[in-house]
Amino acid sequence: MYTIRDIFKGAPKLVKSVLNRKREYRIQFNKVKDGCWYVDFPHWPFSHDNLAMVSGADKMLELLSDGDLYVKVSVIPAKKKGQHEGYIELEQTEHSLFGGSTYQVKYEPFIQRFKRDTLWICPVTLFVLGHYPKFIYIKRL
Repeated sequence: MYTIRDIFKGAPKLVKSVLNRKREYRIQFNKVKDGCWYVDFPHWPFSHDNLAMVSGADKMLELLSDGDLYVKVSVIPAKKKGQHEGYIELEQTEHSLFGGSTYQVKYEPFIQRFKRDTLWICPVTLFVLGHYPKFIYIKRL
């Protein structure tokens, strides 16, 4: 959880991400020796631990990486359901400003391999995408 002090510290980056929203983002994730996945976010103003992928997001990266120690992905945030050839669809089921967002994964290989159909993304998403989109489309580059 972030404190008010943390919010003020990160406010400039948060405002920039909200004002500079894009149609598509290219994001890299790295897997470290202990097996944890982290988003590659240069100049992150808080603890590196905040960048860890957990609660299903790590499993998605494991699947997309195909055993590699890093994976670059294309991410398309959307307000409405769309057709994006070759992309995995994530549909938001719940969210809270500082509590992250839960998404239903619409990708059978993920569901079969990990015996789950949801993943959670943390509030770092606000600094990257500027919001918690209703739909997220993701594919490996």
